[in-house]
Amino acid sequence: MTSPFQVSLVTASALLAAMIGLFALLRRGRFVTTLLFSSAFLTLAALQAGTIGILHAGSPFAARTWATYLAGVSALASWLWLALSLVLARPDPWIQIRQSGPYLLLALIGCAAMFVVAGTPYVVREVTGAGGQSVVVLGPMGKLYLMYLVVVMVAVVMNFERMLRMAPAEPQRRLRAMFMAFLIGILTNLMVVSGGLLSGGVRVSWLVASAAPMFVSGTVTALALARRRLSDMSVPVARPVIYYSSVSLTLAGAFLLTMAVMAKVLPVLSPEWKRGVSVTFYLLVGGGGLLLLLSPRITRTVKRFIDRNFYANRYDYRREWERVSAAITPTARPEDLCRQIEILVGSLFDAERIAIYLLEEGPGVQPGTFRRAYGPPALPDRLSAGNPLVRALDQQRAPLLLRELAQDLDLMPIVVENREAIAALPAAVCAPLPVGEMLVGMLWVAEKRTDEDFTYEDVEFLGAMSRQLAAALWFARQAEQLAETRQLESLNRLSTFVLHDIKNHVSGLSLVVENARRHLANPEFQHDALAVVERTVLNLRELMAQVSAVARAPEVKLEEFGVRDVVREALQAAGLHGDGAGGVRVSVRCPDGLKVSLDRRLVLRLIVNLLTNAREALNGSGEIGLVADLLPAGEDGRRRLSIVVNDNGRGMSDEFLRHGLFKPFATTKAGGLGIGLTQCRSIVEAHGGTIDVESQVGTGSRFRVELPVDQAQPEVRT
Repeated sequence: MTSPFQVSLVTASALLAAMIGLFALLRRGRFVTTLLFSSAFLTLAALQAGTIGILHAGSPFAARTWATYLAGVSALASWLWLALSLVLARPDPWIQIRQSGPYLLLALIGCAAMFVVAGTPYVVREVTGAGGQSVVVLGPMGKLYLMYLVVVMVAVVMNFERMLRMAPAEPQRRLRAMFMAFLIGILTNLMVVSGGLLSGGVRVSWLVASAAPMFVSGTVTALALARRRLSDMSVPVARPVIYYSSVSLTLAGAFLLTMAVMAKVLPVLSPEWKRGVSVTFYLLVGGGGLLLLLSPRITRTVKRFIDRNFYANRYDYRREWERVSAAITPTARPEDLCRQIEILVGSLFDAERIAIYLLEEGPGVQPGTFRRAYGPPALPDRLSAGNPLVRALDQQRAPLLLRELAQDLDLMPIVVENREAIAALPAAVCAPLPVGEMLVGMLWVAEKRTDEDFTYEDVEFLGAMSRQLAAALWFARQAEQLAETRQLESLNRLSTFVLHDIKNHVSGLSLVVENARRHLANPEFQHDALAVVERTVLNLRELMAQVSAVARAPEVKLEEFGVRDVVREALQAAGLHGDGAGGVRVSVRCPDGLKVSLDRRLVLRLIVNLLTNAREALNGSGEIGLVADLLPAGEDGRRRLSIVVNDNGRGMSDEFLRHGLFKPFATTKAGGLGIGLTQCRSIVEAHGGTIDVESQVGTGSRFRVELPVDQAQPEVRT
């Protein structure tokens, strides 16, 4: 029996398809695209009319006539939809037709062959039953005919998918609704045809049931067509894609293989098992399709799989990685590094701007807080550890495409809580900046200057690149903090050194001030007080010279002097006497009458520093030797003053000799400041001489200095 509801449902679907076909002609557009679009929907209306004919058939012969009519129209509709899937939304349909000529010709030959045999008993043997309970029984070639329809419908879906995925952002948004409508209609017919392929016949009730989703699909298509003409739906090629290389091909192959296996297995099963296997198959196919349509997470996974395995690579990764390495200067300041990253990201992804947040450290800072290190002032200054974006990046350690987060209920709070920040940039992607297991920052990248969206290949390349950027940023920040710490430490040491001497000088002046109240009129006291003041001024000037010598080379003023006199004065200044008092024995060898032309003041300071270091290395007792002599002229024709100071103190390690010796504030002594040897090297280099050191832990040290004495007044180095 045929119910009025069944007839009304199929009739409504047929009328809607016919209206869409006629409306497309009235809207006009490119001739080929408009003709194929209108014809494809008119054939759908014709198919629905065939279903109505079977429902109203008064005899098995009339029902079979309508069934053969359906078979012939199905063959024609398959070719029209295949051709439409190749030219729809293409800028020049004729180019697509020429490029796909062999493909369309082969399909046309198959369509013509199927159209010819559709009216024979080889395809439709008979129709049993009446009205909505009738069944179209297939002939020997019926399953081959249905398999042809399945292959064509799969090819149509793949072509539409390729068209949509090639579209840039704006055209893709315009086409998505129509594509989803087409997909619903094609999947509906695919289920009907596959059911007939498995059971050996097509139930008319299936055709009636398919009219409901076909009506929904037609409604969505009509609304899309009412808003825009076909000529407005143009898709320029955004990037190279391997023809038919998409996940749809894999799914289609799996579907067809499963159909072939089930077509052989179902006939040998009992009716109960046959029904159970068929229902399970339909649930898996339908459920999988719904998951792909409704689950954003699965859709992202499939898209990522597509971009990773089936697209032609957009980037030459070797060349791009060299480009990344060349653009980043690891020794730059964090601010300069951020600017370099913005230029790099802009050139790679055509992004207009970026923002960088780095992990904030310090007393009173909440753990996990990120502070804006670079980016527009409109962005938030800080992002707390409780921000959903921070938690998501810390867990996933992969960039997030912000446009997709609003479609996922689990990730929607990220967009909601950071809406102002996203709009301020405006941001398209947010990538984590990890160093090892620690998230040290995040990189926000703005939308591209063009309408093109970020692809998954863009995102994956950004994710790989962000690790190198994170390491460079974190290294620059740690180096800056280390430099500040060292500067503070150096300032502390230098202050200690200066304050110690000033304290001694102030003590002497304080004693003079206290005694002046009682003895100011005493001429002898006045003489002594003046001497103390003069000596203090001289010592303070000497202190100033010592401190300034750490940062710059000393000024050399040549004068002739006796070396033995300078050595004697240096011994007194260093608190050393040749009599061995205090447990320190000193031996000196220096020819009488030896005179040289050097800077007497600097040479005196040089010897004092060497002797002082030697005395302090003895820990109260030991031996110090000093040998000064004039060496014969060398290959350069100059004679040299040789000064050798050795001791049998604690010595120095090889590690300190290689890395710490002569560096400011580097010392092996518990109370040392590490300034004396730095001054010694500056004095020697100012004279154009050399200084060599030999030392072993526990056996002592030996310093050898050679200063050229036959030379003109050296230039002052600043």
